[in-house]
Amino acid sequence: MATGILILSPLARRLEAAMFGQYEAQYRLFAQAILAVAVGLSLAWGLTAFGLVSVSAGVASLLATAASVAISAFVVVGLLQFLVMANVLERTNEDVATKAAELEQAAEQLEQTAEELETTADEVETAAETVDEAADDVEQTADEVEQTADEVEQTADEVERTVDEVEQSADEVEQTADEVEQTATQTGDEEAAEKVTEVKDKTTEVKDKTTEVKDKTTEVKDKATEAKDKTTEVKGKATEAKDKTSDAKATAESVTEEVEAAKETASDVEETAAEKRERLANADPDDEDDETNGR
Repeated sequence: MATGILILSPLARRLEAAMFGQYEAQYRLFAQAILAVAVGLSLAWGLTAFGLVSVSAGVASLLATAASVAISAFVVVGLLQFLVMANVLERTNEDVATKAAELEQAAEQLEQTAEELETTADEVETAAETVDEAADDVEQTADEVEQTADEVEQTADEVERTVDEVEQSADEVEQTADEVEQTATQTGDEEAAEKVTEVKDKTTEVKDKTTEVKDKTTEVKDKATEAKDKTTEVKGKATEAKDKTSDAKATAESVTEEVEAAKETASDVEETAAEKRERLANADPDDEDDETNGR
């Protein structure tokens, strides 16, 4: 059959264009006309052959010849139609087999892509977990720094209170020294006046030291406050990073679920395409056996 189709392929293509193209209606009328003529001439020849209608021998011979030609034409048309249909069917099967192979290949590529995407999703999820752990460590460190800053600030407050007490004591000593100096001046005790002056210088020096310490404690408190602000900012960024990693993990899990569904779909498509190709492959030997038996 395949050889016949190859030999008649130009004629088969023209007949296919006529049978299924823009001249389909005209071709059907042509086929019906041949059928009608073949049936009419066959009936006419049958009537003359069985003596139901009396005609001359020449007319009877002419009817027999015409009927034979009409029947032969009908058979030829039918055979050509069969060849055209076989050609169309074979080409359709080849197209279906090709499409099935392409679909199977596309399904394999889809499955491979899905596996790669699943691997990427796993890597993203692992990286997100690592970032989450790092953010927890950063947040813990920030808490420790903030606690240390609170302790430093508290110590600075205690130092500042102590300095205020020392400064107050120095003021009291200076006030007492002024009174003693006034008394020593009144009594003319120069040695006592010198001692008082020395004490006043010492208290002034102490007051200067306390002022310097207060400035230092204020600076320390400012730095502790700055450190607390920094830790608060770091904790905010760590929380933001944890939120982003949570979103990334959720997205990765969603992608993994979608990939599993895509892999199942690809497997189903691949199995369906393989079954279709197998059915088409099994159908070809059966067709050849039927043709051989028909011969």
